[in-house]
Amino acid sequence: MNRTEADRQTTLLNLSRRWREFEHDLATAIPVVTETATSVLGVERASIWINDDESASSTCHDLYEAHPNRHSSGLVAYRAEYPIYFEAMTGPELAISADAQSDPRNVEFVEPYLKALGIGAMMFVPIRYGGVTVGVLCIEHVGGPREFTATEQTNAEYLAHLISEAYDFQHRRDREQATAANLSLLKAAFEATGAGILAVNTEGRVTHYNEEFLELWDVPDNLMGPAGDGGPRARHIAMMGDDPDLIMRRWQEAAENPEAESLRVIRIKDGRSIEARSKPQRIQDRIVGRVWSFRDVTYQRELEDELRELSMHDGLTGLFNRRCAEEHLDREIQRATRSKQPLSVAMIDIDDFKNLNDVHGHAVGDQALREIANDFRQRLRATDLPCRWGGEEFLIILPDTNEEGARTAIDALRKLVSRERRDLPSFTFSAGVAQYKKDQPPEQLVKLADTRLYEAKQAGRNRVC
Repeated sequence: MNRTEADRQTTLLNLSRRWREFEHDLATAIPVVTETATSVLGVERASIWINDDESASSTCHDLYEAHPNRHSSGLVAYRAEYPIYFEAMTGPELAISADAQSDPRNVEFVEPYLKALGIGAMMFVPIRYGGVTVGVLCIEHVGGPREFTATEQTNAEYLAHLISEAYDFQHRRDREQATAANLSLLKAAFEATGAGILAVNTEGRVTHYNEEFLELWDVPDNLMGPAGDGGPRARHIAMMGDDPDLIMRRWQEAAENPEAESLRVIRIKDGRSIEARSKPQRIQDRIVGRVWSFRDVTYQRELEDELRELSMHDGLTGLFNRRCAEEHLDREIQRATRSKQPLSVAMIDIDDFKNLNDVHGHAVGDQALREIANDFRQRLRATDLPCRWGGEEFLIILPDTNEEGARTAIDALRKLVSRERRDLPSFTFSAGVAQYKKDQPPEQLVKLADTRLYEAKQAGRNRVC
């Protein structure tokens, strides 16, 4: 071995000894390797290119030119522009162009690159990671053709291997940082969510829970350890509900059906409503436990009840509205058909209501509507259903009542309504009564009552037909 070769081997040995200084930082390692490559291999230029994930392009992370001792980077080569060259660059084996300018693999850039820079020989050494070529160490000899010796090829492969190690360190660190960031985000979300979370493994032992879960169910700390099948914890929660036995059955069903998902609302003795959602926890295709989430939905439930109540009632009189009346009439017709009991309806209209509004004002008209609604509630049976049909019209559904009985009841109601009132002008109503006949559609029954109401109006008002 001549002195020059000995010096080159010493340079490699020194780099090997110091490599721990660079291997954890790919950005630092790359220029160290390119400088070492020009020295050890006796070439003018050395560069490192890293491919994108699809190997559609490759970016130069560092090009070192020994003279004038200059580093540069950023050049991008695209497979679509240099397909032949890319085959050599991204292959799994070392590739040598001893006569670069006549090598057919380099035909795509002979004139603009090789001849322009005087490059006579090239060597491409793959940088491998996870069994895949992720980049290349490119060795470029300026001058005429040149053969690279077996030792030089081995040295170049060793330098490429060092970059592979640094690449591996970089990717592992990136994955670890991404994993740590994801875990931090999940932990923050776990605690910040408005839901109480409980995760158990397939044996029922607690694996995770948050503070919201403890506060929601007032769970003692001693029930959050490895509590076997979770029995004590489940019983504690069940006893807070208004149906402990049902809650315990639901817990048992979930334990016996690992694939099952559930969503239900648990009524708590203190008046709260807790939404309980349950899903299996999977790692890939294997079920490793179950995750429960609990939300206090008391306010939402109360709001829903209020909205449902508002949607069923008339805002002015407090009576059921027309939509509710139609639904109720359908049910009563079905019941009357099954029980073979009579069913009647009455259509009521306040007499001269427009005149009442025009003379005394709409506030008085509104008060008249509220007064008649109060009279309905006072005189009718609990089973009867008075509804505001629209404007000054009302529909009354009278179950278990034939037409004669309905007419008698409505006439008594008419007399009550027509009485003298202390702070309100007197008013009357007219009404039409009809009895349900088998297979009669509800709209025909209402239409018949409305026709008889018209007859009462025509006969002089303030009467029942």
